[in-house]
Amino acid sequence: MRVNSLKYLLPIAVLLISCNNSKQSDGLEELKAQYDFAINDTAAITRVVIRDKKPSEVTLERSSQGWLVNGVFPVRKDAIEVLLETLGNVTLKNFVAKSAVPAVNQRMDVYGKWVEVYSGDQLVKNYIVGTETPDMLGTYYRMADSQLPFSVYIQGFNGYLTTRFFTEPSMWRDRTIYGLAPDKIESIEMKVNGPEGFLWKITRNVQGTLNTPAKEASSWSLVDEALEPLPNNNPQILMTAIGAVRTLKYEGVVVASDNIWMKKDSIFSATPAFSFFVNTVGGERLETRAFYKKTEGILIGEDGQAHEWDPDRFYAELPDGRMALIQRFGWRNLILTPWEFN
Repeated sequence: MRVNSLKYLLPIAVLLISCNNSKQSDGLEELKAQYDFAINDTAAITRVVIRDKKPSEVTLERSSQGWLVNGVFPVRKDAIEVLLETLGNVTLKNFVAKSAVPAVNQRMDVYGKWVEVYSGDQLVKNYIVGTETPDMLGTYYRMADSQLPFSVYIQGFNGYLTTRFFTEPSMWRDRTIYGLAPDKIESIEMKVNGPEGFLWKITRNVQGTLNTPAKEASSWSLVDEALEPLPNNNPQILMTAIGAVRTLKYEGVVVASDNIWMKKDSIFSATPAFSFFVNTVGGERLETRAFYKKTEGILIGEDGQAHEWDPDRFYAELPDGRMALIQRFGWRNLILTPWEFN
């Protein structure tokens, strides 16, 4: 009789154990889904929306021309590469202690960045990127439909990830100022102000025609304001200057949250250190104005004297009116006196 009883009880016991394991497995899978932030195939990502509670929002969208900011401007290559790496490689670092969850969630709700990632029209990830962990080596993440935050990181990277998710559109834009190839340029002009000021112009339209090959140095002439020829015994310097227009970049854009923004109008109303013009074959005249930037702290030059102005950087008004920082080094092939073309 006992044997018969065991014969019936054994399958029941196995079934109960199986059900219990199944519930545990379902619970683990549900928990794992709450910290599964990584996207396995970042090449399938077509759109990323990042917003905060300022409110501020930016949309990064993949197109046939590459990634665009808000559907208009090209995205900085380095910035989108870092973002895609982050979306693909973020992984769990630690669980958050139960006692710390309310405080972490409160900070995330105030300072967090809401991130939506799409593949086509399908929303594949929707989570909040919060602040850094106390050890500064992790970042709090939380799924948008959850109240359970997690500490995450990227293996091999010591730091937090919040700064990779910025919502200011200007900071996502490619930093190229002109991006014009020589065949799109009619002439360029450099006007330097001050006691030793000068103006020079490099043009291929001296005779009123553009029927000259833009890639040939002999097509370009160095002239003064009255279009009178200036001495030039090294035509390659002219071509270097023309070629520099294509790759000129600014260091960083100045936005409303920067301290110097309050002085923008007074800076732009001052006499520029120099003005640089690009006249296109399409009839546009694009101007960048550069303004002296005060040094941060005390800077002693090689002559032993304190410098009032930063020797390496300028504030600039870009052709589209934005304020930015530019570096003298990046303009080294254009900040030349007429005599240096000799």
